[in-house]
Amino acid sequence: MINSARKKTVKGILFAIGMTSIALHAQPFTECPTEAFLVQDKLANLYGVQLATGFYEKTSPADWNQQKMNALAFSIHDRYLYAFNYYYGTIVRIGADFGVEPISLSNLPNKGFYVGDISVLENAYYLYRPGENFGLFRVSLDASSEDYLQMENIVNGTTLNLAIYDLAFHPDNGFAYAVDRWGNLWKIDVQAGTSVKLSNVGESGTFGAVYFDVTGNLYISRNNDGNIFRVNTNWDYPIAEFFAYGPSSSNNDGARCALAPIISQDSPTTDFGDAPDSYGSSINNNGARHDVGDGTLFLGETVVSETNAYADNGSDIDDNDGIQFVTGVEAGKTAIVDITSSADGFVNAWVDADKDGEFDADEQVIISEAVNAGSNVVAYDVPTWSETGSTWSRFRLSSEESLSPTGGVSDGEVEDYQIDIAEQNVTAMHYPSSDTWATLAFEDNWPLVGDYDMNDLVVHYRLSSYDVAGTLMRVKIEGQVVAIGASYHNGFAFRLPGLLRSEVDTDRLVFKINGVVQSVLPLEAGKEEAIFIVADDLWDFVTSGETCKYYRTEAGCGSSIQMTFSLEIPMEANVSKDNVADFPYDPFIFSSEGHERNYVFGEAPGRRFEVHLKNQSPTEAFQTNFLGRGDDASDAANGEYFINANGMPWAINIPYEWQHPVEYMDIKYAYPDFHSFVTTSGELNVDWFTIEKSNTNNVFKQ
Repeated sequence: MINSARKKTVKGILFAIGMTSIALHAQPFTECPTEAFLVQDKLANLYGVQLATGFYEKTSPADWNQQKMNALAFSIHDRYLYAFNYYYGTIVRIGADFGVEPISLSNLPNKGFYVGDISVLENAYYLYRPGENFGLFRVSLDASSEDYLQMENIVNGTTLNLAIYDLAFHPDNGFAYAVDRWGNLWKIDVQAGTSVKLSNVGESGTFGAVYFDVTGNLYISRNNDGNIFRVNTNWDYPIAEFFAYGPSSSNNDGARCALAPIISQDSPTTDFGDAPDSYGSSINNNGARHDVGDGTLFLGETVVSETNAYADNGSDIDDNDGIQFVTGVEAGKTAIVDITSSADGFVNAWVDADKDGEFDADEQVIISEAVNAGSNVVAYDVPTWSETGSTWSRFRLSSEESLSPTGGVSDGEVEDYQIDIAEQNVTAMHYPSSDTWATLAFEDNWPLVGDYDMNDLVVHYRLSSYDVAGTLMRVKIEGQVVAIGASYHNGFAFRLPGLLRSEVDTDRLVFKINGVVQSVLPLEAGKEEAIFIVADDLWDFVTSGETCKYYRTEAGCGSSIQMTFSLEIPMEANVSKDNVADFPYDPFIFSSEGHERNYVFGEAPGRRFEVHLKNQSPTEAFQTNFLGRGDDASDAANGEYFINANGMPWAINIPYEWQHPVEYMDIKYAYPDFHSFVTTSGELNVDWFTIEKSNTNNVFKQ
């Protein structure tokens, strides 16, 4: 389904478009709009502008027939627009039906005004024009005030002499702000008629439309190219950052409700990327974003809108579907992608080749590539200086030819992908595949059978190895903790059998939890084997929820995934791939220090306690005389470990994204074919784990 309905444009926010030449009883706007208003042209036209993306559309009727207007302002006090109308020679009030009502003023000068706004803190309209006979004027719009609709000259235009073309009031401090033609930012005290230069924002030109948002960001729109810049007035020395492509005009004037966010929280029309925010993804970081309201230009089969990066839009639709990586991504080689576009447009793309968490100018790999509707095969060169390992890429489609990796644009879509950069001539192997999950499930009551619901720990994971001519270069382990149905405190780890700790390049090892690089080295100290500790206690990273005993094992306890992890494990030179065990290596759980287990152990066993997959020997940290206790029927002499007398294991590995049993539900009642699969050593019911073979009432559903 394509989310192409713009549920609230300025047209939708306003009442019906009714128009008379002069509306004596125009209706106010129904709310504080998130869109900005822009008036342009000598025969005036009114536009609605999405500041976040620069998308704009005409909102005034075709037969509006209004002469040039300027000094546009939005009043939060009565929710009307106001402007100076050159035909009437006075200010006018504009309602939700676009009716224009001239207002007679006392003490009105004999020339028009092109700079103005209405204060947020007082119901007064401030107008400015430089020159000895003009300056800064105040008009009270408060009908209960004695000076109602009287123009008061605060200061003349010689004393307050600013080369500005619009001003806007800050949402809460009472000052007006403007940027002059040279890029100087001015803070104006309208009560005293004075101004202070705060900084030079680094951009010059005629900024005929300026706006505030509720957080104190000032947006300035340049007439000649329509570029919208954001200036954070809360900074000690505010500067301008490019924010979005907007409409250009020789005659611009803008206004908006300064108390509104710039993106509607109820019906957004923006699409964001989802790379970590260091790449510029969220609106606060000027993240890459596109207006998708008209639904005509997007990547793949669909696009959905969201209020911000990482926001849950509630659609359950994954719209990252427009880029297919035809080849791997190898340093110094040519890579190929298949880009699916809904219509003709241009694609720009970046790869964080140095893995520094930013898309730099020299990391743009596709520049203004013209694409047609449908499939487009595009080749690009991967920088020779690329760092190997996991990193991020960004693809942006728009009718705008040239884009940067951040900022807004009025159409198209942005899609971010996590990729692996491999060494040259590398052979990559994945388990279960490069983009699917396998499942680990543990019963942690070993060596006692317990309730056998196999959900004391459930982990989705995938493994990758990279070798060149048989020399192992890297291993990647990534996963997410899906469920913890255990009262016991467990740690989780991977051993790579056959690999020594000394063969790991610890200086280049990268360990992340929830996308954040961890300062602790996961490689277990004091051991000869290469053992990687993901967590010493998994309960340190997840919570069950207020009404839940466990994490994601009980009905109604379907919280989102709280813990993800990844390890990139580079090798020292000359590690033979043949010496290291095949997938799935050796994942296992162990007892967290200081926490008791079952009665079989007279004391908290700590790291000496481990549970491994069936017939996998324990690590050198394990206390070997634990074997054979309770229900355990391990026979080390025959290579049999962690099984009971019936051959049932305490841990299972499934090359599938498995749905685990609910709490206290024996696995045989959730998956009836499991028992025969185990007792026949895998001869029967090899597909026992598929959802089609489950009793769906007994498996966990989020």
